[in-house]
Amino acid sequence: MKVRHWPSIVTILAAWLCIPAPQSRADAASDLDDAAARIQYAFYTQDVRALQEGLALVEQLDATELAPGMKDYYAAYGHWKLAQILTESATGKVPGTAGKAAADCERQAKAARTQDGRMAEAYAIEAVCPSLEASLLSSSCADKPLRTAHEIDPRNPRVQLIELLCRRKDQKDPAAYTRQVGELVDAFERAPPSRPGKPDWGHAEALLLLGESHLQRGDSRAARDAIERALVIAPDYRKAQAMLQTAAARPN
Repeated sequence: MKVRHWPSIVTILAAWLCIPAPQSRADAASDLDDAAARIQYAFYTQDVRALQEGLALVEQLDATELAPGMKDYYAAYGHWKLAQILTESATGKVPGTAGKAAADCERQAKAARTQDGRMAEAYAIEAVCPSLEASLLSSSCADKPLRTAHEIDPRNPRVQLIELLCRRKDQKDPAAYTRQVGELVDAFERAPPSRPGKPDWGHAEALLLLGESHLQRGDSRAARDAIERALVIAPDYRKAQAMLQTAAARPN
C-alpha cells in the first residue's frame, strides 16, 4: 500500500493565505552583502543613481533576519558615501541633497549603535557624517562618538580610517601622518577576511589616502605604488584613477 504524506497544517495555511516562505538569515546576509557591494561600486565610480539604488535595496531588507543594527549600519554607510560624492563635486556650501544624505547617515548610524552598543564602526560613521553637513572649509567630526568608537575597538581598521579622515586637516607633521596612514594600510592587510553580512570596506580608500600623502610630500613613486594597489582592489575607483594620472605626471 502506498503511504500518502499529507502536508503540515502550517504549509496548508501558508498556501491558503499566500504567505511566502520566510527568508533565512543566510539569504538575508547574502542580500545585504550584495547591496553593500553595489553601494561600494557606486561610490568608486561616483554613480549617484546607482548608489541610491543600493540604498533602496538595503531599505527593502528585513531587519529581523539580520544581526542587530546591520541594516541601519549599511544605510548609514551608504548615505555617508552618497554625501561624500555630492560634497566632493560641489564648491562652497554643501548642496541640500548632500546635507540631507549626511543627516540621514548620522541618524541611521545612531539607530545602528542603539541596537548594538558595541558596534564601534557605527559610532565612527556617526562621528564623520556631521563633517559633511557644514561648509567644506569649517567641517568637523563629532568628538564624542569618535572617542567611543576608539574605546570600543581601537584596532578596527575602519575606525582608524575614519579617525585619520577626521583629523587630517589638523596634521602638522606630514611625515608622521604618512607613517600613520601606512600603519592603517598594514592594519587592513592584517585583518582576517570578512564574513558574510559583515563590513569589508575601507582598504582601497586607505591605500588612496596613503598615495595622496606620498604625493603631497613629493614622493611620486611611492604614491603610484599605493594608488596602483588601491586599483587592484577597486579597478573602477575613479578618484584613484585620476590621482594616478597626477602622480604619473610628476617627476620621481
